[in-house]
Amino acid sequence: MITKQWRTVELVKIILFVTCFSTHTVAQTSVVPYEPKENFNFELDYTFKTRVPSESEKISFVESNASRGSQILPYLKVLFNFSGFDDRYYRYKVKNLAGAVVKNRKIKLPESLVLDMGFSDDIKDRITSHKYTIFFYTKDKTTISRIDIEVAENGDLLLNGELYGRI
Repeated sequence: MITKQWRTVELVKIILFVTCFSTHTVAQTSVVPYEPKENFNFELDYTFKTRVPSESEKISFVESNASRGSQILPYLKVLFNFSGFDDRYYRYKVKNLAGAVVKNRKIKLPESLVLDMGFSDDIKDRITSHKYTIFFYTKDKTTISRIDIEVAENGDLLLNGELYGRI
């Protein structure tokens, strides 16, 4: 009987922990306002790069398949120039959809950021991250604002929830 009660208590703790964690994460990103468009410039650097096949895709001498060789594919980088910041802005962090920090830098005006998103087909197919958020912080680590950049499965590019174009 004690073990059954213990399992119930542990299950309740786990449910509360998961609920609190997910609510905190959603609340944190929804409360942080978007950075005003006047404070930054945004450009797409859409080039073509050669994709080198991975180790598992390399051609063996036994089989010859021309489609497995190196391909020239569209590649997306996003350029940000930050100019309209006041003294409160101290640091920025770029996080991908999984929450991993991609870049973490102190701001020195004029500040430029190149966000290397990858091959456009990989972004649309969700092989690489399709959403990034740039958070801006004060010196005491208070979040000031954010910029969201996302690529939908159909290729629509959204900047702070607004349609910017298509890749």
